[in-house]
Amino acid sequence: MVKDEVALLVERALDKCVADGLLPAFERVAVQLDAPKQASHGDFACNAAMVLQKQHAAATGAARPNPRALAQAIVERLEDPEGLLAGKPEIAGPGFLNLRLAQDVWHRALGAVWNEREKFGRSDKGGGRKTMVEFVSANPTGPLHVGHGRGAVIGDVVASLLDWAGYEVAREFYINDAGGQAFRLAHAVLARATELSEAAGPGVARVPLDPEDYQGEYIKDISRAWLATKPDLAKPFAELREPLRQFATDWVLENLIKPDLALFGIRFDKFYSEKTLHDQNAIAHAVEVLRAKGVLAEEVLPPPKGQERDPDEPVEAKPLLVMKTTRFGDDRDRPIFKTTGEPTYFAADVAYHFDKLGRGYQRLINVWGADHGGYVTRMKAAVGAMGGSLEVILFQLVNLMKDGQPFKMSKRAANYVTLRELLEEAGSDATRFFFLLRRGDMALDFDVELARKRSSENPVFYVQYGHARCAAILRKAAEAGFTPRWDRAAMTALSLPEEIDLIKRVLQLPELVAQAALTLEPHRIVFYLQETIAAFHGYYTRYKKTERVISDDPRKTTARLYLVWSIRQALANGLSILGVSAPDRMDSPPAEGDDVVDPAD
Repeated sequence: MVKDEVALLVERALDKCVADGLLPAFERVAVQLDAPKQASHGDFACNAAMVLQKQHAAATGAARPNPRALAQAIVERLEDPEGLLAGKPEIAGPGFLNLRLAQDVWHRALGAVWNEREKFGRSDKGGGRKTMVEFVSANPTGPLHVGHGRGAVIGDVVASLLDWAGYEVAREFYINDAGGQAFRLAHAVLARATELSEAAGPGVARVPLDPEDYQGEYIKDISRAWLATKPDLAKPFAELREPLRQFATDWVLENLIKPDLALFGIRFDKFYSEKTLHDQNAIAHAVEVLRAKGVLAEEVLPPPKGQERDPDEPVEAKPLLVMKTTRFGDDRDRPIFKTTGEPTYFAADVAYHFDKLGRGYQRLINVWGADHGGYVTRMKAAVGAMGGSLEVILFQLVNLMKDGQPFKMSKRAANYVTLRELLEEAGSDATRFFFLLRRGDMALDFDVELARKRSSENPVFYVQYGHARCAAILRKAAEAGFTPRWDRAAMTALSLPEEIDLIKRVLQLPELVAQAALTLEPHRIVFYLQETIAAFHGYYTRYKKTERVISDDPRKTTARLYLVWSIRQALANGLSILGVSAPDRMDSPPAEGDDVVDPAD
């Protein structure tokens, strides 16, 4: 990448400063280059002088050197044999180095798109580090709602980013099929089964639907499927509970959750059942290993925060087995077993993450709804106690707006909006794109009507139409006998400020993907696509009559056609990361008055 080449020039100059005794020989941070706030200040700004003068003082105990003097020393020792820079760096403010690159550097660098094509944007920054992204992980007790959908998109795109950045990535769905909610589902199915007229017969007692049971119409579908297996309804619920729990959760997973995920383009490498943790004694195994590590202890826990123990009640004499999460940043140690001897929910989560680490994953990433925010610290502490590291992405739920009114979501009451309903209204592309229009930790108002519009007001349509516009230009060129190709000599024809800006934007993609993967910020790809296509639309509209892509100047035609091809490739690759289609043709034009028109017009 261009930035890496420029950073290497500065690093070599710093080495000369050390050799000349201007800096001590100490380990320093990598040179950081940022885009200046004002384009007139050049292509990159470097704050190495300010950083190093602080390190110099810390390492030697001497007074800090003048950062502007240090910056001047760097400039004097900077050698540029390949001619990357357009003149010497300028020193600004307290010691910033403003570096301006020769146009030929950008022209040459754009050849990377031709060489890499569908792989442009990929890198090896992750070094093959084995990483797991666990996301969605909804209770298999009903259809996915739009909140699950946002978490699904965030997790899926984060996994895609990590893959593009060179990590070895696995996508996993943790099936919460062993808790009390699964048995609530089982009871609801039994109640509906006894309610169905064709099932009720002599000797079959009606089981009333409990207010805490799941209420949705899909419960009747599960009941009909279960009745087809001819169960003995005369048995008490205590005997039917476990097989019915298994049947019902499997039915929801296979008939509701997985099909909706497939409709949304979400895939998983593994569906991991919580029930298997219990069946395989995974909790007991984890306890045995963790006890040997010295992170478990027997102790009497204080009452939960906000509660006080009744002084007249005897203190529980039997201590509980706890994980010493306070050693790793938690505010209290967490019990592994209840007073009844049953494992806590926390224990199952500990065993599951212990299993992840045992499978060799070095980077653990969980995508959770904001309602799980209070659980983050304890789980990070628990994973830290097991020798690993956990990163958690919290996302806010979605306010689905339609006719100016938000829909309420409550899985039990069945008055929520399902993900499938939203997909049928807005489509997968718009839904994915809209879910990433804001940072995950920000609330999102999803405007269904806007998502359905086929105009430039719709953000995803605007980007896709830009890709289609590029494709249309390439089709028109093919009809005229021109084929896009990389010709470095012809690239010198790209000299307009807007053309250089577009080249820079295209070349940002690899670094942007690597950084977004590091910081787990998928929305940055959406922002990149919006800003890039806006710049292209502006360029095309401004020059479509005076500086046409296809002209009687062969050199300009070759260069501009390749620029359009490169932009289309960058857009296609960015949309691919998001799981959004990149159409070559659009069925309908933007709204009347919009300047985004088909280039063939």
